[in-house]
Amino acid sequence: MAGKKSIAQWEAAFRAADKDGSGSLDVHELRDMLRKANCNITDSQIADAFVYLDGPHGDRRITLEEFVKGMTQMEQFIKKLGELFNKFDADKSGFLDKEELRKVLESCGHKFTEAEINEILRSADKSGDGKISFEEFFNACT
Repeated sequence: MAGKKSIAQWEAAFRAADKDGSGSLDVHELRDMLRKANCNITDSQIADAFVYLDGPHGDRRITLEEFVKGMTQMEQFIKKLGELFNKFDADKSGFLDKEELRKVLESCGHKFTEAEINEILRSADKSGDGKISFEEFFNACT
């Protein structure tokens, strides 16, 4: 469960993003809010976030309750993913190299071939530096 401070921050962000005062966010309001928070977010990521937050009924409007619940869950997921990343970042460089990535993958209970590990690394390593940052790790896992 998220703390009261975190919930209050999500509520304030929601109210600031609700430009038309309707009590819900449409995809354009969510896009504007997310772009202000992260300039690198793609239209595809915005669409995914909207579907995630819109909930199972999918009325194309995100209520305050849906927003707070979804953002709280996302916050917890990111925290757990960060813990996993840090656990396998053995040298504490802030990146996963090929061997550290291998250990992450094998912790899932499957033995990967060298070719599979190389392909996963190549696919996740968007910067092309031969290692995976947390942002790249997050994007590969979501």
